[in-house]
Amino acid sequence: MGSQHTQLIQAFKKVIPPLLFDAHKGEAGRIGVVGGSEEYTGAPIFASMAAFRTGADLVHVFCTSSAAIPIKSFSPDLIVHPILDSTSFSDDMNKWLPRLHALVIGPGLGRDKMILSNVEHLIGVLRKQEKPIPLVIDADGLHLITEKPDLIKNYENCILTPNAIEFERLFEKVTGMKSKDQEKEKDKAHLAQNLADTMRVNILMKGHLDTIASPDSSQLIHCGIDGSPRRCGGQGDLLAGALVAAYYWTVKNQDKIGNQSSNADKSPKTIDQQSSTSKLTPAQVAGYAASTLIRTSCQAIFSKLGRSMISADVLKEIGPTFNKLFEK
Repeated sequence: MGSQHTQLIQAFKKVIPPLLFDAHKGEAGRIGVVGGSEEYTGAPIFASMAAFRTGADLVHVFCTSSAAIPIKSFSPDLIVHPILDSTSFSDDMNKWLPRLHALVIGPGLGRDKMILSNVEHLIGVLRKQEKPIPLVIDADGLHLITEKPDLIKNYENCILTPNAIEFERLFEKVTGMKSKDQEKEKDKAHLAQNLADTMRVNILMKGHLDTIASPDSSQLIHCGIDGSPRRCGGQGDLLAGALVAAYYWTVKNQDKIGNQSSNADKSPKTIDQQSSTSKLTPAQVAGYAASTLIRTSCQAIFSKLGRSMISADVLKEIGPTFNKLFEK
């Protein structure tokens, strides 16, 4: 691995909450997962359990009434609120928001109009907070943002996690241009920076290389660590869960990342082109750490199980992989 990989890993290590006997429950993160519908109960489970396995203390799942029992039945560790399709969602959610440190919106959300309306209202409430809490938007949450990009513009503590197709749709909606017409495929990553600058949010564009871009950053972060060629469902949800826990830590402890002043040249550069004194954002550090964690976990499980690997197997590997990457 290069020096920049080491720089990013070391930066993340500095924000990981220490394991102390006098610590209090919740100090390492109280995470909210907004998603889970009649058709999709696995996605919020994967995201929630990945947040747990990464190191969050408590995870609340805000799902529809029909999804609550399947999610509750998976693990007694999950705190499940069947309010996502409720007419009193806003009032119910307002009771819990002060207790949460970070949110991920989208896993298993579905596209029911009433549910999306409730989520739209939730994002509006989050925006009105004096300091908006870290927010990750994935899956069908991205569908809502593509339909209404202004919902999330200028939300400084937000990471959008589109795959290639989701990115193309969002890019075209926001810029009026098709991403595939703008640059050659090898340069497509720079469009993530374009979108981050335009929307004023962070972008983690998933693909063969995961690309992390922050507004006005002088660099693009790429994670190209080998994962698994097995593309079973749920891996994106695992990334979203790991990311929201990591993002809370980096935002909370961003003064520990050890940034120096940014270079005068603001033109986008890959991390391999950037000096070790570059300014890193919390989203870049968290995004690289989470991508590395899930890719390496997938790699380890695939080496054992091959084609039969499923995302439930990867969950079991997150803890040991986290220890190897970040605890030594």
